[in-house]
Amino acid sequence: MTARYDIKSEDNGWTVYDTTTGLSAEVNGCIQVGLSLDDADDLADLLNRLNIEQSAAVSH
Repeated sequence: MTARYDIKSEDNGWTVYDTTTGLSAEVNGCIQVGLSLDDADDLADLLNRLNIEQSAAVSH
């Protein structure tokens, strides 16, 4: 399974983005841009984990 969320480097820091849409991820109404590498990586991991858990819950 391909990860839904990934990170990319931009001029103002790191962005977490949705690989299915190419758009920046949004959490609680906040677009996830300008992050440190560690924060972006941790957030992408968390969003991917939540996405897997949500998919598993829907399929059962």
